[in-house]
Amino acid sequence: MDDTLLKQARQLNLRNSRPGSVFPPVILLTDDHRLPDPRSAIKQLPRNSMVIFRHYNHPDRPKLAASLRQLCRLRQIRFLVANDLGLALEISADGIHLPEYRILQTPGIYHQIPTGMITTSACHGIKTLHHMALLPSRHRPSGALISPVFSTQSHPGRSGLSLQQVQQMAMLCHTLGITPVGLGGINRKTCRNLRSSALASLAGIGFSSE
Repeated sequence: MDDTLLKQARQLNLRNSRPGSVFPPVILLTDDHRLPDPRSAIKQLPRNSMVIFRHYNHPDRPKLAASLRQLCRLRQIRFLVANDLGLALEISADGIHLPEYRILQTPGIYHQIPTGMITTSACHGIKTLHHMALLPSRHRPSGALISPVFSTQSHPGRSGLSLQQVQQMAMLCHTLGITPVGLGGINRKTCRNLRSSALASLAGIGFSSE
């Protein structure tokens, strides 16, 4: 875990988090290709961080999820499962993360999530936040992963959002009672551009120095 990035994330979290927020300064996303075995990365996270388990194509996704859930529990790290409410409930995950298309196509899924679970949604544009605004406040996601903040290896050739767009989306999140999380191309160099942003947390697959 890069110290410069962690320091910046903590400053943002301290300044922009809502009272009682469960969202930590940094959130790690697992990935089949870029982070095939996330155990080492999880062990480097500060306590009380958060992990979003994706690994959509793993041949034994439930077994890996249960194993990582146990590791996170031991390290006091919250563990969310991506796009599989059944699996999240099966392993007693702390929450669920949903891709952007779920909020756009099947917003009713948020009514199915048990009270008390942390919910996050991918958010690639202001339109998605407008859809979230139509949901009753109790069914809105707890957090929105605004991305890509910068160009990223996960989407080569795709430019990031402008800092103005990121700020606009983050401010709207605060208005809706949703924690804004920045994702995409964030490292020790790029995070300097986010010092004055309204983001409350920073997320990434691998928090590298470059």
